[in-house]
Amino acid sequence: MNMIPSSYFTRHIKDPSLCLRHLTLGCNGTIAVTKALMTNTFIENLDLSENNIEDDGAISVAKMLTENYFITELTLSDNKIQDRGVAALCEVLNDHSYVKSLSLRGNGLKDNTAELLAEMLKRNYTLAKLDLSHNSFSCKGISTLCTALQTNDSLGELDLSWNKVRATGSILVAKMLAVNMGLVSFLFSNNGLDKEGTKAIIKALKTNSSLVSLDLCNTRFDTTQMKELGKSLGVNTTLRILKLGKNTIKEPDLELLLNAISTSTSLYILGLEDISVSKALYTRLCDLEKETGLVIHYGHCGGYQRSLPMLKNELLLDEFITTNINKLAPLFLNKDKEKTGMITVKEFKECLKDAGLRLSTNQLNWLLDMINSSNNDDLISCRDLISGSKSIPATLEDLRKKSAKRRNWNP
Repeated sequence: MNMIPSSYFTRHIKDPSLCLRHLTLGCNGTIAVTKALMTNTFIENLDLSENNIEDDGAISVAKMLTENYFITELTLSDNKIQDRGVAALCEVLNDHSYVKSLSLRGNGLKDNTAELLAEMLKRNYTLAKLDLSHNSFSCKGISTLCTALQTNDSLGELDLSWNKVRATGSILVAKMLAVNMGLVSFLFSNNGLDKEGTKAIIKALKTNSSLVSLDLCNTRFDTTQMKELGKSLGVNTTLRILKLGKNTIKEPDLELLLNAISTSTSLYILGLEDISVSKALYTRLCDLEKETGLVIHYGHCGGYQRSLPMLKNELLLDEFITTNINKLAPLFLNKDKEKTGMITVKEFKECLKDAGLRLSTNQLNWLLDMINSSNNDDLISCRDLISGSKSIPATLEDLRKKSAKRRNWNP
């Protein structure tokens, strides 16, 4: 095709993961890449995000998938893909039993595209992860998707955050969650629940028996329903992670929730990110954590005074690495192709997520800045992590002391 191959592409053509993100490939570049991958038997994870591949590029990816049975994770985020491209991908996925993960994040997909995806979800029982966040689905599109998901029990992770869903659409989502038996992780942040949507979601949690993680951050969650939410959490035996950050939650409502969840047997992480608490409520949160083992992420402490960030997410990460080192070690070693004992920040993130860590992007980025003990900010010593000699460096404690001294308050 009279195109010079990227040196990165040729170097990594035999790796299990190939990331060609943000290279302005366009349609022609994507066609060249997909032709080269037709017979490739090494790459399992392909990331073509932010390349403006548009519909014709997506069609070339779909054609490649008809010949390549080894790619199981496909990321096509932020590529201006519309109906023609999605239709081609869905046609392949209708009969393609190898792709386990698909991301169409940030393509501006609208309600008519939801019909194509819904038909695919009715026929495909191997896709385990679907990212449709940062698109333009409204109530109509969500209704179509939820109808298909009511009978699809194979999809385990779904991201519908940052769409245009409001109260009516949220009620449809709740009805789907009440009967769906497959979803383990559901992200719905930055949509609109309002009062009726909040009630419907809370009711769905009483009957849902599969969800492990639910993200409702910045959804205009009706905080007057906190007591009812606590009752649902008392009945639900599977939900481990609930995120309610960036909602306007008043302290009396938050106390109602804390009182209710104190008897919850399943909840492990409660996310209250970007929600400030008074010193009195901070003490209550700490006591609840000690009594129940619950991990609570919240924003700041200090009320109307200058806030003090609660720097404690590293404790969760430290525990996670310690308890999952047998799972993480082979993931680290697999990423360390050059056997240098170092992996990149991106690779470290991927390992943590593959091993099951659930933190927000901002939390994880902050922790990675703290963990990195190398002079090169792009690399992390996986050798130290595996050996346990520097699981979470002492710089975290130094940072905490400096912050407390600067704010003139010791948490």
